[in-house]
Amino acid sequence: MIQKSLFFALMTMLFLTAWAPASADSKRVLILQSYHAEYPWVRDVNQGIREALEEERFMEGENLTLTTFYMDTKRHTDAAWKQKKAREALTLIDTLSPGVVIASDDNAQRHVVSHLTDTPWPVVFTGVNAEPTGYGFVDSLTAPGHNVTGCLERERFKGSIRLLKRVVPGASRIAVISDDGPTSRPILNRIKAQADAADVTITGIMAATTFDEWQRFVLEMQTQADALVVITYHVVKNNIGEEVAPEDVLRWTLENNRLPEVGFWKWAVEDGLLLSEAISGFQQGYHAGTLAAFILEGQAPGEFAVTTPRRGERCINLARAKSLGLAIPADLQTFTTLFTDQRVLK
Repeated sequence: MIQKSLFFALMTMLFLTAWAPASADSKRVLILQSYHAEYPWVRDVNQGIREALEEERFMEGENLTLTTFYMDTKRHTDAAWKQKKAREALTLIDTLSPGVVIASDDNAQRHVVSHLTDTPWPVVFTGVNAEPTGYGFVDSLTAPGHNVTGCLERERFKGSIRLLKRVVPGASRIAVISDDGPTSRPILNRIKAQADAADVTITGIMAATTFDEWQRFVLEMQTQADALVVITYHVVKNNIGEEVAPEDVLRWTLENNRLPEVGFWKWAVEDGLLLSEAISGFQQGYHAGTLAAFILEGQAPGEFAVTTPRRGERCINLARAKSLGLAIPADLQTFTTLFTDQRVLK
């Protein structure tokens, strides 16, 4: 009888342990996303953060409470919306008092993290295209100081051009097009600075505000370049000031451009561009999640240098290659993320 009672007591203890909520001393992490939950880049970043935290033994529901706030500024670009979401985010941070805030992409830095310098809340940024010293929350990349550190998002321009030349050996002239959003501006400047090192000549460059500008540039470049570098296409307006859906901008481009395209993100090649030595959203998230884990364990954010994840992801869209009449060498299809259709043309 005593043995039976002990057995039931033990089973009850195991049951309660298995179903217990996160402990009172559970660490709290807030993921602050500039964009919306369905955006492929955001999904990759979130996955990287979670996997890094788990590898450092921070398990959601056990010793970790993870909250995600989406500012949704890719679909809502007006200043009033950004200010509203920034106020909401700052209120949430004050309420949650997280052990770490992981802030992704530039709008989160510009509108929220810039207000958190030297507050009690440690911050890890990721997906940052601009120079973080310009935001005022780090002293330098090597010695950030304060309560903020993180990782940079840097386009893999030279690697992408090397990949282009494997597919189109004679490519030496490039045209570069983007919208005029905050993500693209620093990228345009870096491409201009790196063109010589990548052994290409820029024959045209455009930060398009309107769809008309975008269309004219793409058509003009058909005889002036060997390839078209497409950065972002998410902040383009029509003639009456309304935003054109990104998929409509890219769909028109794919239907009217006959130059091989170079992009910088996996989602852009999945959308339909030809190729990229892509920035990895997963690696951005993983790097940030690892830093966050170290901070949760007691290390100071300002002691970690700001760095750039070294690994990218080679991506090729086979459907686009076929439509352009390009053969992809067999060796390039190994250890490469291959897409067999173009998402915006479905």
